Amino acid sequence: MEILKLNVTTRETSGKGAARQARMVGSIPGVLYGGGKEPAALTIDLRDFGHLVHDAGGEHAVVELQCEDSNIQGPALVKGVQHHPVRDTIMHADFQRINLDENIKTVVPIVLVGRAAGQIEGGVVDHTLREIDVECKALEVPEKIEVDITEMVIGDRLHLSDLTIPEGLIVMTEMSRTVATIHQPRVVEVETTEEGEEGEEGAAAAEGDDDAASTEDSESSDS
Repeated sequence: MEILKLNVTTRETSGKGAARQARMVGSIPGVLYGGGKEPAALTIDLRDFGHLVHDAGGEHAVVELQCEDSNIQGPALVKGVQHHPVRDTIMHADFQRINLDENIKTVVPIVLVGRAAGQIEGGVVDHTLREIDVECKALEVPEKIEVDITEMVIGDRLHLSDLTIPEGLIVMTEMSRTVATIHQPRVVEVETTEEGEEGEEGAAAAEGDDDAASTEDSESSDS
């Protein structure tokens, strides 16, 4: 994984007021922790960070923090990104200090590639495992693991153990986990219940009784 540079600044104040003020000027609040140092409150340009997580390294990218404060500068892992529950905009970011010579624990997304043969037959793809926990050197973390599913037919099940794992990557997730399955499409059958049939028969009988009553009333009037 390529290490990406990210400019940040320190902020002296914390809390909702400071965070709201940062967002008003196009920035987001963040925090840097770990490495045996005190946590540091940060401010990050929202546009730069949005490009980082959406177009470059993703929400678990390895970054080189650039800051005037020497205690902040250095490699870090994006550990968490908080989104607005409705608008889905980025609200906050957590960073963890790392050593490039030591293993780190992070997650890697699994991306399904291609259109499965089972889909062409009318089947449905169920992508159940979308990311896995891994351990490796920071610069060895893959951006994603792609899996070709074009040969999967209805009834096929793909397990994590079936994937080709990059060299140097220690997978922490259980290898027996199911990554994707091709299901037979569900067919919903509409059945007429006995109760419905009885209801229809009852309605017909009621109509017959009404007709008979009308005839009797008519004969009585004539006489």
